This record gives sequence, structure tokens and C-alpha cells, in this order.
Amino acid sequence: MEVVFSKCNLAIEYANKTKTFGCFYSEKNDPNETIHLHECCEILFCLSGGKSFFIDERIYDVDDGDIFVLNQFEAHKITTDCDKDFKRCIMQINPAFIYEMSTRETDLANCFNIRGNNISHKLPTSTEERNKLLHIFRKMTIDYGYGDDILKNIAAIEFITHVNILFSEKNKGYTYHMNYENSSIVTAIKYINENLHKDVSLENVAKVCYISVNELCRLFRKHMGITVAKYVASRRITLAKKLLKEGYKVSDIAEKCGFMDYTSFIRAFKKIVGMPPGQYKKTMNIDQTHDITH
Repeated sequence: MEVVFSKCNLAIEYANKTKTFGCFYSEKNDPNETIHLHECCEILFCLSGGKSFFIDERIYDVDDGDIFVLNQFEAHKITTDCDKDFKRCIMQINPAFIYEMSTRETDLANCFNIRGNNISHKLPTSTEERNKLLHIFRKMTIDYGYGDDILKNIAAIEFITHVNILFSEKNKGYTYHMNYENSSIVTAIKYINENLHKDVSLENVAKVCYISVNELCRLFRKHMGITVAKYVASRRITLAKKLLKEGYKVSDIAEKCGFMDYTSFIRAFKKIVGMPPGQYKKTMNIDQTHDITH
């Protein structure tokens, strides 16, 4: 049973198809450059090369050995140090697997579901903790022969369990703080997210943040690794994907996501997702006879 793949999207596809989990390991500096979310919960184990990690309306500095936990509703994007190899282990977990493997005494969904100002997505690790988790992760790469599926499921449960233990320990006394630069970006992100249905201009975003347009653009490139325009486009497509999954008509989504017309929406969606929205909707197994209309 192969559960460790060469590409992250293959791990996601396997996890969703089997309602279990899929893993990904890479040393290539080729992260997903768009703001994205997917149907899986995610554990990102950053071994080296990470720079900053954007999750919803937070920005974290990334240090070697950091673990990040995300649920299926949290849009995210990581930027990397171009001078280093980006070494990371990623586990994509279908929520059904998490709930099935949880017990009355042990809720494996805790690290994915518990959120708030006193909760961090980022879990720093010591050398001992790092080595322990790497040892468990490697168990999922072995071909055991007899009992292969059982042993890999056990390794996956062990990995998720230890991440939950770290989540509980590292969040004791935690409070999220932002520096000046991150605070400006978060203000910009919040404004953009709340106005995706409008014509979002650089001037309006900068005005809300009390900074110049040039400063706004500089901060985005430094901390997000993309331009403001690309961020807006990514968020609009992320929202469009969410609405498609909820059953909205393709023709209604363009306006809700701030596109000037239907054609520009189709073009932008296909460019980022790789397929037109109608085809994407079919892959989500949505019954199109039950579209939501408003």
C-alpha cells in the first residue's frame, strides 16, 4: 500500500479517494504559489528552507523543525528561502479517517479543530521531538509485506497522536502577536477578504492600512511572496471553489467573487485551478440539480 507520494496533489487525491491519508516528502524548492485550501486536514513538518507561512489572517515566521496544523477550511500559502532546499514532510488526512480513528478518550481532531487567539497553528520542536516524528514518518515509507496496510495505519495514527500531544503542550500560555509589518499585512488581508465582491484597488487597501501603495506592495512581496493582485485573484478563486462545493451555480459565482464578467471568471479559474469551474464542480460530485439560488 503506497501512501507516500512524489507530489502533494497525489497525496491529497489518495487521501480523498480512500478516505484515509496520503503523505508527501520533498526537498525541492517548489511550494504552491497560490493561496489554497483542500478537502484534507494537513500536517506540514518543515525541516528546512521555510520563510513565512500565511494561514487565513495570520502570518508565522518559519523555523527549521516547525510543524503546522491546518484544517480543511483554512486557506494557506508558504514562502521559502530561495537559497535553501525546502525540505518538508506533509501529511494530508481525510477528516473521515481522523474521526474513525478517534476514541471517547482521545480526539485526534483536537489539533485541527481547536482555534482561537490563544491557539497557534505553529508547533516548534526540539531535536528529540523532531527525530521522533521523523522516525514515525519513515514507517509509512516501508513495504512491510504482510500486514502492510495495518502497520502503515498504525504509524499514521501514532504520528497524528504525537502531533496532538505537541499541540497541547506548545499552546500552553500562547498568545498570538504580530509585529508592525505583519499587522499591516493582516489588516490588508482582512479588508481584501471582506471586499472580494467589490473592485479592490491598491489605493483603498493602502489607505485602510495607513501606509503607501509602495510600502503595501513591498510588504506583500517580502512576507507573502506574491503581489497584492495575485493574492486577490487567489482568494477569489478559493472562494469560488468553496461556493462550487456548496452547490452554487457557476453563473452566479462570478459576481459573488468580484469578477467583472463571466468570461474573465472562467479564464482566471482555469488558469489557477487547471480546469474550468463547471468541470471542477463535477469532480466534487455535486448534484447539479440541487443548485442553491438566491
